[in-house]
Amino acid sequence: MMYKTRENTAPLCRGLALLLALALLLGALAGCSSGSKQSEEAGVKSITLTVVHRDGTSKDFPIETHREMLGEALLDEGLIEGEEGQYGLFVTKADGEEADEGQHEFWSLSIAGEMATTGVDSTPVEDGGQYELTLTTY
Repeated sequence: MMYKTRENTAPLCRGLALLLALALLLGALAGCSSGSKQSEEAGVKSITLTVVHRDGTSKDFPIETHREMLGEALLDEGLIEGEEGQYGLFVTKADGEEADEGQHEFWSLSIAGEMATTGVDSTPVEDGGQYELTLTTY
């Protein structure tokens, strides 16, 4: 009698093992596809750059970037131009407006309303960050 019971349960065990293997495979595939999408989205940061022009008008630019540093993100968007200097990129133009050296103008960087202590090349991009470039005279 015992031998017959094993014979009867063998197909059931094989079927359960097959279902378990299939469930694990489907779970792994679902995890891979959603995991890669999550990791892709996890690296995207949304920021806002406000450019304050010579005439006092301002324009906001919502930006989504994978970049780590602000200068790279703004260059990618074509929002700034500049010259490489001893301390990194010196911004000479923002949103198409060029600072006039003869008038002692420069682009000043602020982060969340506070004057930045770093240049655009050394300012980390923070998700949700609010950055401002203001044409300033010294």
